[in-house]
Parts: sequence; structure tokens; C-alpha cells
Amino acid sequence: MKIGIVTYWKSTDNYGEQLQNYALQEYLRGLGHEPFLIRYDYEADTIYGTKPLPVRLLRACNPKRLAGYFKSRKNNRMYKKNCLEHPRGFEEFRKAHLSMSRIYSSIDDLRNDPPEADMYIAGSDQVWNTFGGKFSEMRNRLSAFFLDFGKEDVKRISYAASWGRTEIPEDEINLIRPLLAKFDAVSVREESGIGVCSRLGRKDAVLSPDPVLLHGAEVYRRLYRGPDVKIPEEKYLFFYFMNHDGDYDRRAVFEWAAAHDLKVVYVTDDWHEEFERSFPGLTGWLALIDNAEYVVTNSFHCSVVSLIFEKKFGVIKRTGSHAGMNTRMDSLFASFGVEPRYIEGRDFEILLRPADKVGIMWTDGQALPEQVIGSALR
Repeated sequence: MKIGIVTYWKSTDNYGEQLQNYALQEYLRGLGHEPFLIRYDYEADTIYGTKPLPVRLLRACNPKRLAGYFKSRKNNRMYKKNCLEHPRGFEEFRKAHLSMSRIYSSIDDLRNDPPEADMYIAGSDQVWNTFGGKFSEMRNRLSAFFLDFGKEDVKRISYAASWGRTEIPEDEINLIRPLLAKFDAVSVREESGIGVCSRLGRKDAVLSPDPVLLHGAEVYRRLYRGPDVKIPEEKYLFFYFMNHDGDYDRRAVFEWAAAHDLKVVYVTDDWHEEFERSFPGLTGWLALIDNAEYVVTNSFHCSVVSLIFEKKFGVIKRTGSHAGMNTRMDSLFASFGVEPRYIEGRDFEILLRPADKVGIMWTDGQALPEQVIGSALR
């Protein structure tokens, strides 16, 4: 069966985004299907500046908003400059390991020339999270991620889709509810997502493991084995920190590592120069996690990989606008019946706890892709 997958894919520095793409395609290929990534350009299809011109001019005259605007522009320039100066080879990885469609520039492009497939999948990753964006800006993206395109006879499912939030505004509900009703099967990644789906009329939603959890350690080790991967000779702590999140004092990680005679290999999407950083490709990122003495992260997928590689790791909780993402971490620990590995402030004692032996990567009650696909075909 030919299966088109709509998910996040464009990032130049989000390792988990790339890994979940690979993991789902690899698993579906193992089932005998022909999966491919529908390269929908969600960034180009996010519409900003939708308020009337007089309103936008008045808002622009607000000194606080004006300062925020220029700060945001500067930060975006610095971020793009950092990505250009330190490429991580994600596009090369996608070309080597993923089947992909042409790039679709908008929801209209998807509707006018939909990708040929027997089934569309929304997910995995936080495809149903607007990340605080306004409905007027995110409407097209939501339509695409709720599969509002293609022929009527194409089967539509979600696989381990994540809301990344628990409250949905009314204007979004009015768009989402009828689209979700057309799905032939719905599966989500977090327990909290079951409740959201239920409130939107899908009381049949099931829980599924993140695609990265569909494979054991050897699948990922095969990806990184080779002469091009460099591992530090000295013992090290691997520190992967995303989104320059909240007010967490990253120096605490470096100080704890120094007190334990460990080098820190620091990987981040932050462009600030306070700490020495590393810029591995996806295969190098996997190798660095697998060979680390300890792992510290605020990333869900880094935590997943740490569990798979049976590492001693600790999780820094997300804060502010990203706090809703902590639910996926709670679900991860609960799914495997392991004690949460959260770092509280400057207390890193959790790193000294023995590594968790999780064995099989999913638990009873979680629906695998073949089960979700099967329910859609009945």
C-alpha cells in the first residue's frame, strides 16, 4: 500500500523531528508498504499580518511591541546565520534514508494536485500543536495536518500524533471537529491526547508509541556506525538543550560535569556563544548519546533514545510557552513503568540512578502502526 505521511520535516537542527520521520518509514517498509514523506511547506503556509492595516499600524507604534519586533528580527537573523555556518546535514540524511514527494507550497497546492496514495497519515510529532500561533495564522497548517486534501476514497489516519497541549480554542474546534470526523482511525502519542480527541467527538482514539520506539537499539546503531563519526576519547556528559528554554541556568550542568571529571558535549539550537557547542549530524547525535556516561536534556526524543540505549539520563522540564510539552514526558515514563527522571534545579542525583531496562519498546494497550492501519481498513 502506498502511504503518504504529513509531519514536520524542514528543521535544520531538530534531531527528533528527523529521527521520527526515518523510524516510521522504516517500520512501514518492514510491513511491506511504500511510505513517503509529503513535503508540505508548513512554514511558507503560515499566514502572518492578517489584522487590518490601521490596527497593525497602531500596534506597531507601541514602543514595547516595536522593541519586541526588532529583537525578534535580530534573533531570527542570528538563528539563520548560525544554521548556515554550522550545517548538520539533515537534507543529506533525508535524501539518503527517506522517500519523499515534491514540495507542496500550500494547502491549496495539496488540494489542487494531491499526492497519489492509498492512505494518508498525520503524524507523528506535534502536528496538532499550534505552538501559541493564532488561528488566523495557523488555519492553513491545521487544515493540512488534519488531512483536508486528496480524494475522498483515500484512507486517512493519524499515527502517534501529538497535540502538545490540553486546551483547544473554540475557533480551532470548529475547523478541526469535522475534519477529524473523516479519519478512518485516530491514534495519539500521549494519554492527554485521548481526552482532547474525545472532547472533539473521537472517543475511539487509541494510544500509540512514538515511531522512534518501534525499533531497538541495533537499528539506530547501524545508522551511525562508520568512519565519519567522531566520539571524544575522554569520558563525557552529553547535553542536548532545545529552544533556549525558560530561565534554566545551563552552567549548572557544566559545573556538575566538572565536579565529576567529565567533559561536556553540548548540542543546542541556541546561537548564543556562552558555551562551546557541537554540531553533529543525526548519525553523530545518536553515536554521542550511545557512548555518553550521562545524558541531560529537555528533549522528548533525546529521552526516548536514551531509554533505548539504556543510558543514565536526566530531564529538564520545559517552561513558559513550552510547558505543555511535559505531558509527553510524563506519558513516556508512565508507559514503561519507570520512575520519572526529572532534574530539579541544580540537583542532578537522578543521573546516578541506574539506567532503566525497559526491554520491549512499547506496552500493552498501545496500538502499533499495523493495528491502526488495520482498523482503518475494516
